[in-house]
Amino acid sequence: MGKFPYFTEEHDAVREIARGAAEEFKKTAVEADKNHDYKIIEKNLKRLAELNLIGIHIPTEYGGEGLDFVGHCVALEEISKGCLSTAFSFNTQRLAMDAIRLGGTDAQKKKYLIPACAGSIISFATTEPEAGSDVASMKTTAVKDGDKWVINGTNHYITNAMIADAHVLVAKTSPADAPKLEFTAFVVDNDNPGIKMSKVENKMGATASPTTEYFLEDCRVGDDAVLGTVGGGMPLALSALEIARIGIGTQGLGLMQVALEQAIAYGKERVQFGRPILKNQAIQFHVANMSSRVEIARNLLFHAAWLKDQGLPAGKEAAIAKLFATEECTWVCNMAMNILCGPGYTTDYPVERFLRDAKVLEMGGGTSEIMRMIISREEIGKF
Repeated sequence: MGKFPYFTEEHDAVREIARGAAEEFKKTAVEADKNHDYKIIEKNLKRLAELNLIGIHIPTEYGGEGLDFVGHCVALEEISKGCLSTAFSFNTQRLAMDAIRLGGTDAQKKKYLIPACAGSIISFATTEPEAGSDVASMKTTAVKDGDKWVINGTNHYITNAMIADAHVLVAKTSPADAPKLEFTAFVVDNDNPGIKMSKVENKMGATASPTTEYFLEDCRVGDDAVLGTVGGGMPLALSALEIARIGIGTQGLGLMQVALEQAIAYGKERVQFGRPILKNQAIQFHVANMSSRVEIARNLLFHAAWLKDQGLPAGKEAAIAKLFATEECTWVCNMAMNILCGPGYTTDYPVERFLRDAKVLEMGGGTSEIMRMIISREEIGKF
């Protein structure tokens, strides 16, 4: 890979630190995956805080490093190469912190972001049992009762909820007969008695990143728990999700890079018909196709991240980057398994884990179909 115009010496330094962390996490990635051990992921997130990577994008006055979004993506790409479960939880932490960074008051930022940069964990929720892509159909409500908001509902498939110290969530705050739906974002401490945790889901991939359902039962919070304006929760959540989509694509970039490296390493060692299989043009062409997808994804993702850093519109670019990187990550991981063949299908090699992990990236932060809707809407709107 040539020198990217988006990267500075500071980004190169971040990459080295993150690469070292990824090597640490790689040592426990198999155990974490096999045992669905989210305690390992929780420990890894604390380690990222020690390395000043969790809050790399947060302003220094709120405990962060004050670096740009490109810097976060550089770190995330490397972490994804070592342990996708850790990277997935890392990027979700970023999502929740961004919601607070974008919508929080100074007091809220000091209360939540400073501890989060030091290792406190925050979850983010807009998904319910009957509201996934159609977030406007969510049934969680927040009703004003005197000087308190009373929140009731269920949040489903929520990353990091089981290990979180606080939760960012969105609830419907418009009356049932209102002509227009309004949603408000809240940040709620985990020790609130109205939050009831359920089970951690058993997943196909990213198994050690805890995905949890939790219930809100007469969860009472004050006005100081409102993020942004009352009724402004959906635009806030969507703004944070747009940033997170680039991060999800970046995880795909890291994962397909290590899948490519694994395929090449195996192809050099595996001898058939008297020579390494990598000597065969058919395998070389597969490698060329895999490498092309990696480089295209890298360009799309870091261009989108750079646009965000410049304060420029990046909705379409983020959707394109996320769509391409995640779908091609699955393709590259599958091709790596084809090159390894039988051994790749066993747990003796990490490729089967890479392929299982890849699939969740097509869903998180908006499915591929939602990305296509965003892209087509922007294109059609030009005419």
